[in-house]
Amino acid sequence: SIRLAFEIPGEPPVVRADENALKKIIINILANAVKFTPAGGAVTVRCEADGSGDVVLSVTDTGAGIPEGDLERVLQPFVQLQQGSDNAGTGLGLPIAKALAELHGGRLDLDSTIGVGTTVTLRLPAERRIARSKG
Repeated sequence: SIRLAFEIPGEPPVVRADENALKKIIINILANAVKFTPAGGAVTVRCEADGSGDVVLSVTDTGAGIPEGDLERVLQPFVQLQQGSDNAGTGLGLPIAKALAELHGGRLDLDSTIGVGTTVTLRLPAERRIARSKG
Protein backbone atom coordinates (compact mmCIF):
# COMPACT_ATOMS: atom_id res chain seq x y z
CA SER A 1 0.00 0.00 0.00
CA ILE A 2 2.79 2.39 -0.96
CA ARG A 3 2.34 4.59 -4.03
CA LEU A 4 5.27 4.22 -6.44
CA ALA A 5 5.78 6.91 -9.08
CA PHE A 6 8.34 7.34 -11.85
CA GLU A 7 9.26 10.74 -13.27
CA ILE A 8 11.45 10.64 -16.35
CA PRO A 9 11.11 13.90 -18.24
CA GLY A 10 11.96 13.44 -21.90
CA GLU A 11 14.14 10.57 -23.08
CA PRO A 12 15.81 8.67 -20.24
CA PRO A 13 19.58 9.13 -20.25
CA VAL A 14 21.73 6.19 -21.32
CA VAL A 15 24.92 5.58 -19.38
CA ARG A 16 28.09 3.54 -19.69
CA ALA A 17 28.25 1.53 -16.46
CA ASP A 18 28.54 -1.95 -15.08
CA GLU A 19 24.98 -3.21 -15.46
CA ASN A 20 25.02 -5.41 -12.34
CA ALA A 21 26.54 -2.64 -10.21
CA LEU A 22 23.98 -0.10 -11.43
CA LYS A 23 21.14 -2.54 -10.71
CA LYS A 24 22.56 -3.15 -7.22
CA ILE A 25 22.68 0.59 -6.51
CA ILE A 26 19.09 1.11 -7.64
CA ILE A 27 17.75 -1.97 -5.85
CA ASN A 28 19.44 -0.98 -2.58
CA ILE A 29 18.13 2.59 -2.74
CA LEU A 30 14.60 1.49 -3.67
CA ALA A 31 14.52 -1.27 -1.06
CA ASN A 32 15.42 1.21 1.68
CA ALA A 33 12.83 3.71 0.50
CA VAL A 34 10.07 1.09 0.49
CA LYS A 35 11.22 -0.47 3.77
CA PHE A 36 11.09 2.84 5.65
CA THR A 37 7.92 4.25 4.08
CA PRO A 38 4.73 3.51 6.02
CA ALA A 39 1.54 2.21 4.45
CA GLY A 40 -0.19 5.01 2.57
CA GLY A 41 3.13 6.72 1.84
CA ALA A 42 4.86 7.28 -1.47
CA VAL A 43 8.16 6.57 -3.18
CA THR A 44 9.09 8.60 -6.24
CA VAL A 45 11.90 7.73 -8.65
CA ARG A 46 13.20 10.50 -10.90
CA CYS A 47 15.88 10.20 -13.57
CA GLU A 48 17.23 12.88 -15.88
CA ALA A 49 20.35 14.62 -17.10
CA ASP A 50 20.99 17.90 -15.30
CA GLY A 51 22.24 21.17 -16.80
CA SER A 52 25.88 20.05 -16.57
CA GLY A 53 25.13 16.77 -18.35
CA ASP A 54 25.42 14.60 -15.23
CA VAL A 55 22.92 11.77 -14.95
CA VAL A 56 20.85 12.16 -11.79
CA LEU A 57 18.65 9.42 -10.36
CA SER A 58 16.81 10.27 -7.16
CA VAL A 59 14.53 8.20 -4.95
CA THR A 60 12.32 10.19 -2.59
CA ASP A 61 10.22 8.60 0.13
CA THR A 62 7.70 9.86 2.66
CA GLY A 63 9.19 7.87 5.52
CA ALA A 64 10.18 9.03 8.99
CA GLY A 65 13.38 10.69 7.79
CA ILE A 66 16.94 10.49 9.08
CA PRO A 67 18.26 12.88 11.75
CA GLU A 68 20.80 15.31 10.25
CA GLY A 69 23.51 14.05 12.58
CA ASP A 70 23.04 10.50 11.27
CA LEU A 71 23.17 11.20 7.52
CA GLU A 72 26.90 10.40 7.27
CA ARG A 73 26.59 7.46 9.70
CA VAL A 74 24.06 5.59 7.58
CA LEU A 75 26.59 5.56 4.75
CA GLN A 76 28.99 3.55 6.96
CA PRO A 77 28.83 -0.27 6.90
CA PHE A 78 26.68 -2.04 9.50
CA VAL A 79 25.05 1.14 10.87
CA GLN A 80 21.36 0.62 11.64
CA LEU A 81 19.37 3.49 13.08
CA GLN A 82 16.27 1.44 13.92
CA GLN A 83 17.82 -1.58 15.60
CA GLY A 84 15.34 -4.12 16.84
CA SER A 85 12.57 -2.86 14.58
CA ASP A 86 10.75 -4.81 11.89
CA ASN A 87 12.85 -2.86 9.37
CA ALA A 88 16.18 -4.21 10.63
CA GLY A 89 18.71 -5.22 8.00
CA THR A 90 22.45 -5.59 7.72
CA GLY A 91 23.20 -1.88 7.40
CA LEU A 92 25.00 -2.51 4.11
CA GLY A 93 22.55 -1.29 1.43
CA LEU A 94 23.51 2.40 1.35
CA PRO A 95 27.26 1.84 1.94
CA ILE A 96 27.36 -0.62 -0.97
CA ALA A 97 25.40 1.78 -3.19
CA LYS A 98 27.78 4.61 -2.24
CA ALA A 99 30.90 2.53 -2.96
CA LEU A 100 29.56 1.38 -6.34
CA ALA A 101 28.61 4.96 -7.28
CA GLU A 102 32.11 6.15 -6.42
CA LEU A 103 33.67 3.32 -8.47
CA HIS A 104 31.78 4.80 -11.43
CA GLY A 105 33.16 8.28 -10.73
CA GLY A 106 29.85 9.34 -9.22
CA ARG A 107 28.48 9.98 -5.79
CA LEU A 108 25.54 9.21 -3.54
CA ASP A 109 23.91 12.09 -1.65
CA LEU A 110 21.32 12.01 1.13
CA ASP A 111 18.85 14.72 2.04
CA SER A 112 16.34 14.09 4.78
CA THR A 113 13.83 15.86 6.98
CA ILE A 114 12.39 14.21 10.08
CA GLY A 115 8.68 13.56 9.64
CA VAL A 116 8.81 14.36 5.91
CA GLY A 117 11.07 11.79 4.28
CA THR A 118 14.38 11.14 2.59
CA THR A 119 15.83 11.63 -0.87
CA VAL A 120 18.78 9.52 -1.98
CA THR A 121 20.43 10.84 -5.13
CA LEU A 122 22.81 8.96 -7.39
CA ARG A 123 24.84 11.32 -9.57
CA LEU A 124 26.94 9.92 -12.41
CA PRO A 125 29.31 12.24 -14.29
CA ALA A 126 28.47 13.52 -17.77
CA GLU A 127 31.29 11.48 -19.34
CA ARG A 128 29.28 8.35 -18.45
CA ARG A 129 26.41 9.46 -20.72
CA ILE A 130 26.05 7.83 -24.10
CA ALA A 131 24.59 9.96 -26.89
CA ARG A 132 21.50 8.48 -28.47
CA SER A 133 21.84 7.78 -32.16
CA LYS A 134 19.41 9.72 -34.35
CA GLY A 135 17.30 7.65 -36.67
